[in-house]
Amino acid sequence: MKLSFTSLLLLFYLQTPLAAPMIVAHRAGTADHPENTLHAINMALQNSANVIWLSLQFTKEGIPVLYRPSDLNTLTDGHGPVSAHHWQEIQQLDAAYHFNIQGQYIYRGLGVKIPTLRQALIAYPNAEFILDIKSPDADPAIMAEILDELLTETNSLDRVRFYSTEKRYLTALPATMNKFKPRNLTRKILANAIMANYCELATTQDKKSNRYSDEYHAFELRRDVRVVEKFTLGRGTSKAQLVWSPAAMACFKHNPNTKVLLIGINSYQDYQIAQSLGADYVMVDSPAAAKHWR
Repeated sequence: MKLSFTSLLLLFYLQTPLAAPMIVAHRAGTADHPENTLHAINMALQNSANVIWLSLQFTKEGIPVLYRPSDLNTLTDGHGPVSAHHWQEIQQLDAAYHFNIQGQYIYRGLGVKIPTLRQALIAYPNAEFILDIKSPDADPAIMAEILDELLTETNSLDRVRFYSTEKRYLTALPATMNKFKPRNLTRKILANAIMANYCELATTQDKKSNRYSDEYHAFELRRDVRVVEKFTLGRGTSKAQLVWSPAAMACFKHNPNTKVLLIGINSYQDYQIAQSLGADYVMVDSPAAAKHWR
């Protein structure tokens, strides 16, 4: 569907009140406390974060745990991938081993552990979560079955939404689960809107209810990319930067049920830009700082 930018902008600014974007705590506040831990979740909520973003991997026996890097030695006193270890081994590690503030390892040795997803969902039954699937070697079908069972058991389907840079993981999730649109689709729509100055997107509308489907998109406020041009005698590559514009946001918001999360908002200035654009959510590394922006 190709749409006129002039009409899109007019409709967007006439119909959309630019409310303050909701705060999403990146990895539960990776700049403030040991990321993806129960302590970090607790502190992010105390600092008025609206949504908690968590990284998800699976242990050797298929238990979903909250950890981001590909190797345990990046953040803990262990080593190797999460998928090479049983849960009993994982829970022995110090999740705060490498976390420091100005060179001070204030949480090391204090018993901060890598939690399971189940622990987080049970400990914070009223919190909303975005789960970023990171497991590089998980079987998508098995992963989807495990997550479906866990979210159903903990009555969490309505308060969890999934994200992943790997489309196969999102595709494997059942329709009952909330999820973001694939990143490559978001990037394509954004690039077309910014670089080609046209809006082309597909929206799903129920003919009986005349209601658009809910669509969630997440992308950086600014993102360095490489642009490939095709010529008669070959192709050329150049560097460029995708930066959200009012026209790009209006393109996404043609579907009134679309929600946009802008990633990498770590200053008051960028928060103001996100608000002026009409972003629904902003991802921040420090909820402790972001609580003063609203």
